[in-house]
Amino acid sequence: MSATIPAAPSFQSRIQALAKTPLFQPRELLPGITSYEEQRQIALQRTVAIGKAMAPSLDTIRNLPDEWWHIHSDPIFSVDGASYVLLSIQLNLVVQTLSTYLDKQPDLKPLIEQLLQFDIIGQFCLSEVDHGLDARNIETTVTRLPNGDLILHTPHPGASKYMPPSAPRGIPGVGLVFARLIVDGEDHGIRGFVVPISDGQKTYPGITVRVLGGRPGTKPVEHCITTFKNVRLPKSALLGSLDKPKNERRHFQELIWAVACGAIVFAAPIITCLRISAYIASTYSQRRTVAGHGKGSPRVPIISFKTQYRPVLIAIAHAHVLKALYWATARFFSDLSNPMELRHAMATIQKLLVQRTVQEDMFVLSERCGGQGLMGYNQIAAFCDEMRGSATAEGDAIVLSLRLIAELVIGRYDLPEPKDPNNILYKHEQGLFAETREVISQIKHHRSDLFNRLVLPRCEKMTMSIGHRAAYEAGVAAGLSPQLTDLYLASAVRTDEGWYSEKMGYSRESQFRAEDDALQAALPFLKQWTEELDVKEYAWAPILSDEKWAEFFNSREVAPCHGDSVKSKL
Repeated sequence: MSATIPAAPSFQSRIQALAKTPLFQPRELLPGITSYEEQRQIALQRTVAIGKAMAPSLDTIRNLPDEWWHIHSDPIFSVDGASYVLLSIQLNLVVQTLSTYLDKQPDLKPLIEQLLQFDIIGQFCLSEVDHGLDARNIETTVTRLPNGDLILHTPHPGASKYMPPSAPRGIPGVGLVFARLIVDGEDHGIRGFVVPISDGQKTYPGITVRVLGGRPGTKPVEHCITTFKNVRLPKSALLGSLDKPKNERRHFQELIWAVACGAIVFAAPIITCLRISAYIASTYSQRRTVAGHGKGSPRVPIISFKTQYRPVLIAIAHAHVLKALYWATARFFSDLSNPMELRHAMATIQKLLVQRTVQEDMFVLSERCGGQGLMGYNQIAAFCDEMRGSATAEGDAIVLSLRLIAELVIGRYDLPEPKDPNNILYKHEQGLFAETREVISQIKHHRSDLFNRLVLPRCEKMTMSIGHRAAYEAGVAAGLSPQLTDLYLASAVRTDEGWYSEKMGYSRESQFRAEDDALQAALPFLKQWTEELDVKEYAWAPILSDEKWAEFFNSREVAPCHGDSVKSKL
């Protein structure tokens, strides 16, 4: 996989200018913006503004060049996670899916153009209340009438579409609704259908939207439950043919292929959050001082303690290496010569590795900033809340890893060969697979209770092992400094100390010393690597400098007081 990080995209200057406008100033520091409705409207305004500034062409969305992957990795989304969710649904899921039918259904072009201009808001309605990742068993139906018209119906509340923010938002809304096509009483499999949902103010007849609200601690997306009651659609609403697919599993994979692409792009803002969090923690740790040893000794920065520089340096290494992995995976996915199964596999591996690595890093970084790390205005804790949703967005990370490992161990396909078969991370990966295959050889069927008990709990660690190896290879291929990739390697080994000690005779003490050596070699590069995270413009936490803190301090509302001469009543 090619990991070279490309040059800046054509829209970069427009986005940089947009980021300086009042609309994109951090909401946490703006007075008077407190209501949920105001925040929701700002998120939508930001989404439209970003979409228009990036202005991706239809060719960009269909062919997935570097510019497409740049769109999702731009740090402007760190200002408002809700704007990223809305834009990703619009472009990655709705427009990208519609574009695959454009050659045979050219009448879709006006709709796609309206979506690209954000004159219409699109929603991707796949999952149901009773069917999350089990989407192949969704129960919403579309029945074809004798005259060719279609009837969309939700048979019971459990078949309602879950999560898409389909409530009216002031802009007309359209849904890409997935349902079972019923032709002459026979189930012809799942299809996508274009369904007008609202005129921007109210939903259309037969469509009921129940507002779930936002997730705690996050910018408001306003998720919903959407139900359809005998909604009549024209025959042109159907995407694709009426024919029953020969291979339903492959047909479904091709139908929702944009979800796999989404598993990659959803990693991009998470990596950006880690980059910003590492920048803040590193800068703050160099600024914050404590009393030195002995009376009269000078104060020392907290970064001088290993308990501080270890998590900061490791987070910085992870941020740089995961960024390289993002580009390597993106380009692998864009290469249509790679089988769809492998493209799905690499997307899953990246998704789980990024989710788990960043989740752990940001929690530690928040903790290492003490009481300041708990506050949303210092960004890190807020990022921790925002990124939780990414674990299930575009497929639950753990469930995807279960499918991946099951397919690999039963030999449905093989992953690309490693760049270095002698690398210790690859030996770990192969060792875990060998152990699992030995267990499977004693189990009769992969759907048995023993498989559930003895194999499934291993899948996450096995997927992570592939991810660690792939990320390290991507970092090396991208030309990252040896000190940085060596630190990544040492930290990856320590995620499974027991295995390396038991299977390779690599003692825990030796692993500890190897990581310490990597840290000492990395420490002189702390300031350089911090700047190379390239997120300074989006790091606005008050704890970054004395000036920022003073400005923040003086802007805070002062509680009512009696004045200077109030006598104590104690």
